[in-house]
Amino acid sequence: VLRSRRWQRRAAWTVGVWLLLWLLAYAAVPPILKWQLQKIASEKLGRQVTLGQVDFKPWSLELTLNDLVIAKSSVAGSAGKPAAAPGTAQPAAQSAPQLRIRRLYMDAELESLLRLAPVADAIRVEDPVVSLTHLGDGRYDIDDILDRFKTSGEQPAGKPQRFSLYNLVLSGGQFDFIDQSVHKTYELRDLNISVPFLSHLKSQREIKTAPRLSFTLNGSRFDSAAVGTPFAQTHKTDANITLRNLDLAPYLAYWPKSLPYRLQGAVLNCDIRVALE
Repeated sequence: VLRSRRWQRRAAWTVGVWLLLWLLAYAAVPPILKWQLQKIASEKLGRQVTLGQVDFKPWSLELTLNDLVIAKSSVAGSAGKPAAAPGTAQPAAQSAPQLRIRRLYMDAELESLLRLAPVADAIRVEDPVVSLTHLGDGRYDIDDILDRFKTSGEQPAGKPQRFSLYNLVLSGGQFDFIDQSVHKTYELRDLNISVPFLSHLKSQREIKTAPRLSFTLNGSRFDSAAVGTPFAQTHKTDANITLRNLDLAPYLAYWPKSLPYRLQGAVLNCDIRVALE
């Protein structure tokens, strides 16, 4: 009877300690993580980085970041007014951030500790919005960020990172490319990327994955699907690529002037299957 009561007390203490740790993590991790992410990211990028609500569930290792925003550079913004697309208000393009993600969700697994490699049941990026401006002469409004990540000399190649990721999804993406050198704005909408499974673990390299990519570029629809084993020795892949009614008129500004002829207009359609090993 004494042994039974002793084990009951130990079990009760263990459960109580676990519940207390979960409660502390649930309450403390979100504000600390938000503060550190904003601070470190702003210092690394040289841009103001803000983050909305952070939610963390320690019992299931689910992390959700809401309203992640990277501001544009004030120097790049004053270099010139970006060209606006037909029907697009120019002040909105100027005030848009460099990057905005409405929701970023990650569901990690305790298996990561056993395999000593990242393992996640799901990673979802919802409604990301990106703006990129070409200022002319090969300069872009993200040059200041790229300069911060430049390395001196070649770095020695290390071992490939092992990982096992499931249900990778990017949905509702938008991308605006503003080219001030030719006064054109290109709009990519409804960007959707899905990868059901991706693993670099040795025991899972032969498992097939079926990624899919689709978007609308200046009103023309692009769709693609593939099946393959990207990390296997053969790299066997089968892919289908479909493009419907891509008007080339907005891209004629990039036609080389040295060519003896000019393209006046064209519409591109394609349906391609690629098989490689």
